[in-house]
Order: sequence, then C-alpha cells, then structure tokens
Amino acid sequence: MNVVEVAKSGQSPIMINSAGPEAEQLMTLARAYLQLLETRNERARLSYWQERTAKKVMMENLDRGIQISAVAKECSLSRSHFSRAFKNTTGHTPSDWLQIARLTRAKELLEQTDCSISQVGLECGFADQPHFTRMFARRFGITPGKWRAR
Repeated sequence: MNVVEVAKSGQSPIMINSAGPEAEQLMTLARAYLQLLETRNERARLSYWQERTAKKVMMENLDRGIQISAVAKECSLSRSHFSRAFKNTTGHTPSDWLQIARLTRAKELLEQTDCSISQVGLECGFADQPHFTRMFARRFGITPGKWRAR
C-alpha cells in the first residue's frame, strides 16, 4: 500500500493511503479542498467603499477607542471576515493600521502645534505619555521630544 501526501504549504500534509480508484477520488477531493482554502483567503478583500468607510471611521475615532467589530459593522461584515479582508487589502491588520494612523497624526501635531507631548498623545488616543512615547519610539526609532526638536 502506497502513502501519498496532499499538502498545502505551511500546514501539515494530509496522508492518504493509495489503494485503488477510491484513493484517487479521495486525493482529487483533497487537492480541490486545499485549492479552495487557498483561493478563499486570496479573495477576501474589501471593496473600495468598504476600505474607504473603514479608514474614515477609524480616522474619526483616533482620539478614542473604537472596537474593530464596530468598524466591521459599518462595512456590513463580520469581525473575522472584516479583519482578514482588511489585512489582504491594506497589508496591515485593522489594529496595526489604526496604530500607524495615530502615530502619523501625532507626528503632524508635533510639527504643526505647540501642544505638549502628553497632550498630543492624548489627542491621538494613547492612554498616557509613557505609552505614547514608547509606541512612537518603537515605530520611528526616536522619541517624540527628540523628533520635535529636530
């Protein structure tokens, strides 16, 4: 009895004992199923209006918390489908995109206003100045104070 592997890259293979025509049918079904899984994840993308709506809702809520499920609801999607489609569309998870948007807005405020660093952090939705400073430095490799002084 021969053993044949039908595998999707990055996952454990499906082992099939090949013994006759039933095994061939089973192998064909397994390959089709794996192909379906791969194409299902590739197709999960936001439409133009959904991407625009999601980004608009998140930008309107930079200064306060917003749940991903609320953004997904605005796009008429479940939370899990929205998260997968958002990442496939933008290359970032919704929470990562929101964090990048907050930090980008913080850079703008540091350049354009004389607000204190803690005020900038609060206006961009960070809990406190140490959290803001930590996230800013992690993303840009420099603290907000040093970045403003440049």
